[in-house]
Amino acid sequence: MQLITLLLIIVAILTLLSGVAVFSGAHKGEKGQAFLFLFTTIAALGWAIGVGTFLSLTEDTPAETTRAIIATTYISAPIMCWGLMAYTCHKYMIGKVGMVVLGAICAVFVWLILTNPSLLYSGWSLDRISGNTVYIRQDAFYVVYGIYHFIAVILYMLGLWYAARKAKATRIKKANLVVLAGFTVTGALALVFDFLLPYFGKYDTIWVGVLAMSVAWILYYYAILRYRLLDLSSRWLKGFSRFIVMSLAAIVYLVIFFSIFVALFKTATPSTEVILLNVLMIVAVLLLFPALNELSAFVGSLAAMDEVDVAYIVKRLTALVGDNVDLTELSAFLSDHLHFQYIGFVMNDKVRGVKQLRITQETATEIAKLRKSSAGIWLEPGTGLAETLKKLDIVAVAEMRDGKGKVIGQILFGRPNGRISFESRDLVPIEIVIQALPMVIESDKYRIKKHLI
Repeated sequence: MQLITLLLIIVAILTLLSGVAVFSGAHKGEKGQAFLFLFTTIAALGWAIGVGTFLSLTEDTPAETTRAIIATTYISAPIMCWGLMAYTCHKYMIGKVGMVVLGAICAVFVWLILTNPSLLYSGWSLDRISGNTVYIRQDAFYVVYGIYHFIAVILYMLGLWYAARKAKATRIKKANLVVLAGFTVTGALALVFDFLLPYFGKYDTIWVGVLAMSVAWILYYYAILRYRLLDLSSRWLKGFSRFIVMSLAAIVYLVIFFSIFVALFKTATPSTEVILLNVLMIVAVLLLFPALNELSAFVGSLAAMDEVDVAYIVKRLTALVGDNVDLTELSAFLSDHLHFQYIGFVMNDKVRGVKQLRITQETATEIAKLRKSSAGIWLEPGTGLAETLKKLDIVAVAEMRDGKGKVIGQILFGRPNGRISFESRDLVPIEIVIQALPMVIESDKYRIKKHLI
């Protein structure tokens, strides 16, 4: 069980780091919900470490230490489930009632387990060969304890589903559904391997539910990155998130390796040399990943030169004529289909895009005052403004005019995907799209009625 114990501890640490990243990158109005997620990850940390530490205990471990570790596991689990439920349900009146009711039940469980741990189990055994085991009591208290977790997780999932159903922005809807899929897998595995099987005497697979958290975190981070749920503009947070995602992927690989190893060799204890070899393989892949990613982006960018589907983009824009448009979604749509790392709009001296630029009001006003140059719709910023835009990774600025020739705003272009320079791009399809934009943009209204993505 050495590898499993190591993985459980790593998952515990990454779980907490995920909470820190979400709280750090949350927008100002979402800090409260992000704190609930951070609180949940702290409880999940205790759950994972409790399981991992118990599985690694030796026969000579003092009884008080063993009892404390078991209590940590079974106290952290209900707190974690309450945090999950509160994370998605705290905005709704019925959710607030559920938080109070389940919070009170959770407090009762914590108090009872602290004062009388034998309510949950009759004893334990520590055996290196057969594995460490807790003998769960098959009585009403454990059944109620399990039902509480089931209800809390179901409410969490219903909260995610309801938020996805009610979300006006399509990206928020899709993000919630992705997260729901991840936690559905995790919840199902945890219910079977951490509650049902131990109840019937099979305790050696309790680690499955804890490791299944890595599935939830991977899909959660995918939703964050794909649908821009957090402000990841700071360099440290980008690197932090990349580290978490790669580490979670490494855990999934090691779990697959462990499962195959057990199936082939009928033993659950890979040697230290085998574990070290797999760790080195993961490190090698991660070191090569940036080069492979850059090569893929380079090839993709070359292909994208001839793959800008102008007809499709204009068709989607035309469908929005007469409706107010969310510029964040429009920015994301254009970035994806024109193959740029960033596209944003300057409207009414304000910058709107898929990510927040560190741009001052004065700079936005300066961009808005730019006038058309000899390069058609493309604008030429002065030396000072050009230097500022360069620091923001903005490589070009274009002008948008309505049918009467009135300037309604500017569009900012970040770097093209891959290593192709902006000057190497075919600007004809991009200019066609820019000229089609004014027919769907109203400079003073940004409510959502229809969505591009």
